[in-house]
Amino acid sequence: MNSDAYFGFIQDSKSVITKKSTDKELNIVSKSELFSKMFSVGDRDYLVSVLQKSLENLHDNLIDFECKYSSKNGAKIYWAVDYDDVLIGLHKIVSKRKVKTINYQPDYLYEEVGLEDFFKKEKLKYSDVADMQFIKADKLVCDVGSILIFDKNMSVAERLNNGNINVFIVGIEQLITSMTDAELYSMLMFSTAKKDYNSTIFYRPQVRDNDFLFIVDNGRSTMLSMQKQRIALTCLHCGKCKKVCPVYNIIGDEPYNNVFAGPIANVILPFFETVESYKHVSYACIMCGNCEKVCPMSIPLKDLIVENRIYFRENKFVDSIDNKRYSTYKKNIVSRNKMNKSKLFRCAALKKFLGKSFCKKRKMPLLESIPFNKQYIKKNQNNVR
Repeated sequence: MNSDAYFGFIQDSKSVITKKSTDKELNIVSKSELFSKMFSVGDRDYLVSVLQKSLENLHDNLIDFECKYSSKNGAKIYWAVDYDDVLIGLHKIVSKRKVKTINYQPDYLYEEVGLEDFFKKEKLKYSDVADMQFIKADKLVCDVGSILIFDKNMSVAERLNNGNINVFIVGIEQLITSMTDAELYSMLMFSTAKKDYNSTIFYRPQVRDNDFLFIVDNGRSTMLSMQKQRIALTCLHCGKCKKVCPVYNIIGDEPYNNVFAGPIANVILPFFETVESYKHVSYACIMCGNCEKVCPMSIPLKDLIVENRIYFRENKFVDSIDNKRYSTYKKNIVSRNKMNKSKLFRCAALKKFLGKSFCKKRKMPLLESIPFNKQYIKKNQNNVR
């Protein structure tokens, strides 16, 4: 694919239509062309490793992307530390350009930033043909300095060519190193979360004043500094983990009070928001591992939730009373002498650990009369010396 072509799109795997535009640079690839190349398990594993590597080198990759993106036209990138930086930047654009109408499609990042409230505050009205349009940026492609966008029936391509103000908002983790890797990523998305999309756009603006790119941190850099938890930032937000989570299927979205919910939220929310406000969600897990089995990016969610709990304890985010209880529990659980005590003793110890409030609302877990260790030895006594 020629990354210097001004405007080209592929209607199917055989036909190519090329058209020049003086103010845009678009490369559009159809879903059928992408699937003409086999996408194997090996490709997926390679892509997972590529995305993880791009996170490890994120600082250098972001600088490289900014140089490539701004090289031809000096297009400005807004680096947003948090939600407020995005909203302040948008307010300046709305005021300066006298924006009255907006156009956008729902997206988790827009909800995360709080665009709905911003639109109401600025008294902006929705319109199909608007002064300002928000277009979902799926990835930033480093080596060509382009924005990867998934499209359906060429609707986004038409919007990009109408001359209005275009706004792109993307998290700092949404970076991919090369065009080749971006195509592999597109194939994975089409086969998992984006089945209703049928083409991809590689977009780089040519008119400086009409396109605004916001790259948002909002706690992501904290996760990037954590060697184990950072892998959660490769999430596709496909929602598969929620569907198989027994806890989420009981409690739903409401307890999270956030755009993120389910197993992935149990990992990222304490860092995207605040640990004090959301540390409890990392305990909304029974460690069944269903989420890991269906994750297309092979994110070890169960292990990451455990890592969160360890992090909270080590950094003293856990209350002193709870901390003492955890220490007591650990002390008892690793003691073979205490674990081999009578059922009466073990039941009394467990009841004391769980507390009165737990026992009032739930039934006490049933314990075996003979501890597992003794059962195992008895069953395999011929092989035990």
